[in-house]
Amino acid sequence: MRPEPATLQSCLLFRGKSADEIERLLHTLAYSVSTYRKNAIILAEGDPADRLGILLSGRVEVQKTHPTGSSVTIAHLKEGQTIGEAVLFRRNNAVPATVTATGPCKMMFIGKQELLRLFTADTDILTRFIENLSERLVLVNRKIENLSAGPLRRRIVDFLLEQGEQQNSDTLKLPFSRKEWAEHMNTARPSLSRELGFLRDQGWITFKGNEITLLNRSRMEDYIQSLPSSAGNL
Repeated sequence: MRPEPATLQSCLLFRGKSADEIERLLHTLAYSVSTYRKNAIILAEGDPADRLGILLSGRVEVQKTHPTGSSVTIAHLKEGQTIGEAVLFRRNNAVPATVTATGPCKMMFIGKQELLRLFTADTDILTRFIENLSERLVLVNRKIENLSAGPLRRRIVDFLLEQGEQQNSDTLKLPFSRKEWAEHMNTARPSLSRELGFLRDQGWITFKGNEITLLNRSRMEDYIQSLPSSAGNL
């Protein structure tokens, strides 16, 4: 099963390459493509991390399981994003979290040795790979900052302001469900809903489904600045 070059153009690894260039590359590249149904496990925690995965269609979630049996969602990935690159070249390169399909999806896999060969043959792809790692590190740092930003209310406001900047709009499309957002905030869904209700009653936001409108960014920013970063949980 051959991936569509246009789909791979959305992957940072192939950024800047034309569809024709990607098509020629596919003729020389050793890879595999697998399809998964909803809730299927793509990679399990502890599996050998010996290949890079590129999501060709659908969405997946990455979850870390604690010794107590509870799990927290680390990331949600969409078409064009990659999995496995952060640990592929580690000495102990085991998959650190479980990757599950949130709906029907298709994944392309490139083995570690084939990827090294590709880096040697095309230094642009090596550069894109390093950029991809850098962007992933920035996202992880942002998540750490958000989770350590004190009260849940502050973490929510931080997240909404960040999304407003990223989407360059006061009307935000959330990239996940309310349940997934609660996991992202490391809180219970009722607690998240209660805080959103408070922000709505304050006239700072309105929301419907997975769409949230920021009504008063300046008040939200003033609130963030009014609290020390070491503030305790509400």
